[in-house]
Amino acid sequence: MYGDQSAYITDLVHGMSTPKHLETLSKFFHPYYSRLPHYDEKNPDCHPVAIVSTEWYKDELAGFGSYCNFQVGMADADGDVEALRHGCPERRLWFAGEHAAPFDELGTAAGAYLSGEGAAKRVVQTLARIGGSADPGDFAGTDTSASNCAF
Repeated sequence: MYGDQSAYITDLVHGMSTPKHLETLSKFFHPYYSRLPHYDEKNPDCHPVAIVSTEWYKDELAGFGSYCNFQVGMADADGDVEALRHGCPERRLWFAGEHAAPFDELGTAAGAYLSGEGAAKRVVQTLARIGGSADPGDFAGTDTSASNCAF
């Protein structure tokens, strides 16, 4: 979810206890999961036992949201993701997160984890190539004014 619906859900459950959170979101999502094949209202196995939601919509440090998507009609979005994955190693700038994940995991927590691993490997490869280490002092005095980052 995103936008107004994300704001609605976040405001709806903000500060609720876990049981109340589950009850509230179960009621909200019931019209959807009740349409699944073989759903039986009387069968407890057909009802959620947990629903996880974030309150990132209210978190400035999370960019007031928890979802990444591409606008309808956007051209070359895959190129943008590739550019994010590549980062700007000549400026020692790498990106990681669900927005820079492998395409089959794009927009997921698993994708964020995988992109973090990928970014860490690129950092290590770059440092090994320039003969440095992870010590920030190794970069003192390095000129980073020129960049070929094109995103």
